[in-house]
Amino acid sequence: MSNLISSKVERDRVRAEKERKILSFLLEERFSMTLVLAQLLKMTSNGTQKILNRMEAQEMIKAHTIDFELSAWSQRIWGLTPKGLLLVTDKNESIKFFEVGRIKPITMMHSLALQRAKAIALGCVWDEWISSAKMLQSANLSRTTWMQVPDAVAMSPKGRKIAIELERTVKTPKRYVEILANYAEMISSDVVAEVIYICPENIAKRLERLFHRIEKIIFRGKSIPVPEGLLKRFYFVKYDEWDVKSKDF
Repeated sequence: MSNLISSKVERDRVRAEKERKILSFLLEERFSMTLVLAQLLKMTSNGTQKILNRMEAQEMIKAHTIDFELSAWSQRIWGLTPKGLLLVTDKNESIKFFEVGRIKPITMMHSLALQRAKAIALGCVWDEWISSAKMLQSANLSRTTWMQVPDAVAMSPKGRKIAIELERTVKTPKRYVEILANYAEMISSDVVAEVIYICPENIAKRLERLFHRIEKIIFRGKSIPVPEGLLKRFYFVKYDEWDVKSKDF
């Protein structure tokens, strides 16, 4: 009998921990999808779906169906309910609940791709991950510090503070000159140590070439050659390589 009780207690503890992880993730990200949450929990999609269905039945979370533009498919997106919020935080702060139609589909796709990168990184012992919304808040409070606002900032397994950029399309060469200059200022001031661009396979090498073609930047008001070693602080990783390469930083 004691073994049965112990086993039930352990099952309840594991279930509660998984629910807490999901609630905390949704608190930070506002919404997510089953595939991302499965990555977070290191479970199959079917197993994760069962947990999500149970949490929805208990009114902790709510599913929303999103029809993405120019796509033949729709996707279920999960968000917190007021009850779920109370279970995960007691802070008296204004939380924006996810509402269908309030976020553009292209913004959602970018966020979901970044969430997947985050879930993989957390599973590889990355820490102190600050996602887009909080990054913008920090940057707005200190524009002189955050001259370039990354999609996320996190502490790598080797203890380096790294800016994460999820790049789904390529910007103009002129814009990358500005970005490199901004990061040069931030790296020299120890705001971040390195920058990782996570990109689709078809643009990763192209993006790397664009950065390496830059000859001069504006640094502290002066036009200077790109400092030796600066580009060694930049990494360009393909989406499908992130789960392996994220362990190397």
